[in-house]
Amino acid sequence: MSFLEMFSLLASGITIFGLIVGVFSVYNGRTTRREIGGLIRETQAETQRLIRETHADTQTLIRATHDLIAREAEATRQLIRETHEATRPILQGITEILGRIEERVR
Repeated sequence: MSFLEMFSLLASGITIFGLIVGVFSVYNGRTTRREIGGLIRETQAETQRLIRETHADTQTLIRATHDLIAREAEATRQLIRETHEATRPILQGITEILGRIEERVR
């Protein structure tokens, strides 16, 4: 076997190997892009679903917080009224005592 025959045999083998590797790399690249595209679409859909759910839960929490603040504000106002009514006789008694003390001091 001559050098030229060996070279052409080697070149043919390399060419066939390169062709096989090239075809499979194109196939692998397309399959990979298709799979990654599918994963991106799934992730996007799931992310949008989670955002919608989180938004709905946040709105529910905001409404509940506003309701709680309103109830607590009313309870605080009621407590202030009750405290004011309960302390009024005490303050009137103290005012009378101070008035009597002031009359005696004069």
